[in-house]
Amino acid sequence: MDSDQAGIRRRGRGAAGARRRRSSLAFGVVALLLAAVSGATTTTENPRDTVCRVVRGTLVPLCNAAICNQGNITGDLSGHFTSKVTSIYPAGSGWIYTSWTRIDLGPAKGSIETENDGVAPFDAKGGPDLSNGTEVLSISEATGAYQDYSGTVVLVGAHALGKPTPYVGHLCQHIAAH
Repeated sequence: MDSDQAGIRRRGRGAAGARRRRSSLAFGVVALLLAAVSGATTTTENPRDTVCRVVRGTLVPLCNAAICNQGNITGDLSGHFTSKVTSIYPAGSGWIYTSWTRIDLGPAKGSIETENDGVAPFDAKGGPDLSNGTEVLSISEATGAYQDYSGTVVLVGAHALGKPTPYVGHLCQHIAAH
């Protein structure tokens, strides 16, 4: 084995290394999702006095994130969104980022503000591959129809590149204990 092959093997850049990085990133995404969902549910929700419902639909950006972070949201949550990345850095097998999103639901329906955690694998040049991003949006504040709600919404796809991206999540409302 020559020194180039040894270097490739040590750095894990062969096919096995790529599989380890993908598997490590997949594990990271699952851990991030579980932490976000369990953190949101254990601190504010009790099954005896909480009513939850599933929400799903599509985030439809008006442009890519290099130009703007806004667009429409359709489905169970419908209106207009604005988002901003607040940090991004390489970590292990991909990139981790944080952001916030505001969803305006329309006249007299209120708004939802979220704090977000996301991951993206490395692209071929070592940057974030935003076409394969996963982002967990956790409600931090809501007014109108969703006031006093908690919950999370998950996006998987290329919304940061201006592509429509599906979302799914759960929104929960605390009800008075009996």
